[in-house]
Amino acid sequence: MTIKELEQRTGMARANIRFYEGEGLLAPKRLENGYRDYSEEDARTLEKIKLLRQLQLDIDTIRRVQAGTLTLDQALFVQETKLEGDKLLIERAAAVCRELERSGVEYAALDPQPWLRQMEGPQRPALP
Repeated sequence: MTIKELEQRTGMARANIRFYEGEGLLAPKRLENGYRDYSEEDARTLEKIKLLRQLQLDIDTIRRVQAGTLTLDQALFVQETKLEGDKLLIERAAAVCRELERSGVEYAALDPQPWLRQMEGPQRPALP
């Protein structure tokens, strides 16, 4: 299939498809005229990449999962742990925003130290 057909099939932009190819995550066959010929397997690979990127896995992790040096279960466990930590940080930041807003303090009078201590809170566990 052509890159245009692949774009339509996956909902991914041409630039993203080329990026993943450049990163070595996708290797379409080349026709005699030099054009790329994408297979159904290439489309499925892109759909897997799209899902994993939406789960915020980084390119290196996806590469390791594809290569078999990291299982999908391992990658997802680490990612879930990271997302849970990020969620706690976001919730803490939102709470500080609400409290700061309620306090009515202006920038010139803002004492950042107590708010920074509240933001720091307990640290999230280190990931393997």
